[in-house]
Amino acid sequence: MPHSDQPTRTWSSMIYDHEIDELRHMEVICVGAGISGILTGIRLPQQIQNLELTIYEKNPEVGGTWYENTYPGVRCDIPSPGYQLTFESNSQWSEFYASGAEIQNYMVNLAKRYDVYRFCKFRRVVTAAKWLDGIGKWEVTCQNLETGESETDRCDVLMMGTGLLNKWDWPQIPGLDTFKGPKVHSARWDQSIELEDRDVALIGAGSTGIQILPAIQPIAKRVDHYMKGKNWISPVGIGGDELDRRNATEGNFKHAPEELDRFKDPKEYLKFRHRIENDIMKAPLAAFYGTEEQKQFHVMSKRFMEEKLANRADILNALMPDWTPGCRRLTPGPGYLEACCQPNVDYVSTPIKRIHEDSIETVDGQIRKVDVIICATGFDVSHQTGPKITGQRGQDLHKLWDPIPEAYMSTCPPCMPNMFIYFGPNGGPMTGSTILMLEWVCDFAIAAIQKLQREYIKSLVVKPEANQDFSRHVDKFFAKTVFTQPCNSWFKRGTKDGRVVANWPGSGVHSRKALLNPRWEDFDYELMPEIEGNRLGWLGNGMTVAQRDGTWATDYLDLKQYINRPKPVHPEVSVESPRSPKS
Repeated sequence: MPHSDQPTRTWSSMIYDHEIDELRHMEVICVGAGISGILTGIRLPQQIQNLELTIYEKNPEVGGTWYENTYPGVRCDIPSPGYQLTFESNSQWSEFYASGAEIQNYMVNLAKRYDVYRFCKFRRVVTAAKWLDGIGKWEVTCQNLETGESETDRCDVLMMGTGLLNKWDWPQIPGLDTFKGPKVHSARWDQSIELEDRDVALIGAGSTGIQILPAIQPIAKRVDHYMKGKNWISPVGIGGDELDRRNATEGNFKHAPEELDRFKDPKEYLKFRHRIENDIMKAPLAAFYGTEEQKQFHVMSKRFMEEKLANRADILNALMPDWTPGCRRLTPGPGYLEACCQPNVDYVSTPIKRIHEDSIETVDGQIRKVDVIICATGFDVSHQTGPKITGQRGQDLHKLWDPIPEAYMSTCPPCMPNMFIYFGPNGGPMTGSTILMLEWVCDFAIAAIQKLQREYIKSLVVKPEANQDFSRHVDKFFAKTVFTQPCNSWFKRGTKDGRVVANWPGSGVHSRKALLNPRWEDFDYELMPEIEGNRLGWLGNGMTVAQRDGTWATDYLDLKQYINRPKPVHPEVSVESPRSPKS
């Protein structure tokens, strides 16, 4: 009997008549079919029952940035063993730092192997997403690039896998549109452009320009390389310890056929992958300002550039920064400094004044004739691009993110229920592989979706105070790192002294520990109508689906359920041993 001063409640009417494991239908939309979308198309069907998944992609094929970027010299700056999914190893990478074409082939094969294509709708650009407060769903609008028509769809959960490196534009240089010869942006490379025996202008020396120059220098008649800022050119990329072990002085190496044959043994390749990824995971120590690792890396980087440019003090003075290595993303530059020193390369650090029909003029009055212009000028990383997203109570995500983009645990923006972002604000690895971090975000989203299903929750959204606390932690953390040194960096939205918004506050394995243990108390919840008024209504009628259907209800005995089976302290003692005599 209830206590006399408590209100009487008719609990029988508040019990939802369903089995506890009868999970509600979930509609999920993922925007983008790069590695994030591919991962979504593999993991969600595997781990979420009663699922309807749709992946919208603007291109005609999967792959994302690796589908779009086909410029000469494009490759990953992470060792190939670490730039792949944990559960799907490619033991046959031909090079230690894989080419873009080889990575794109890996992406396509992943999509084929797990039939991710069955979820994909290609040639669709998502233009808007709006949260419908009363219904508790997202309404997604996209443009069909084949027909030009607008299409709408709805979902319970919205996953954004568009990434950061996809919104490119021409640099704002007067006269660029008047140039009569071929011009191309690195993010939309035109394979028909002829560079042999041509005078080529390469504008930009970020991570892309650094890769393009060594690839085109041997074939071009002349290259004018325009560089307006300073940059550290790293002797090796992240995980470069293996280069030292093999004395690979060119900054990369091809795997010998006999080694690739040995790697066909999964155990052998796993050992190799452990070694390389452990090298990658040691890298964060050099990111903390003032540590011995950071100081040693600074000395090594300075010595490397001085040795490579010993006969070109003009380039060294124009290129070497006065800020610490790592403030901007480190890019290995195999062959770059050597290419800068070749007689057919003119390194131009003087700013461009104007582009004419057949030439480029710098502010010092010099005019250089040119046949082809290559713009390696990067992407818009402001977090202000992409579809218009409207959340709770009409909140505009772009306005919420101006001037500072924020997302709890890098993936849950404020006022955006049931929304998860891959590579959101502070969603990139401080050092290491982006792909691994995307896996942890996917696991986090899966856990949240399973909670929505299991407990009949209509929506979850991060609490404002939890979001603020995460942002405060991020700022406090990065204050002790090289990332806050005074340099213009896309880590800080292209500013010199801005807030670090690109990187996770810790190592890649640190993010895994955080994302695999969600703090559900940091979210606000709205329940489904079926259990409204009784937060435990999801317990249901006391039965399971197997009991209802008369099928086997003893799946708990299946050894596959015991992934974390305990290891005996005394394995010599058997539970089948005869009864011990009483002492």
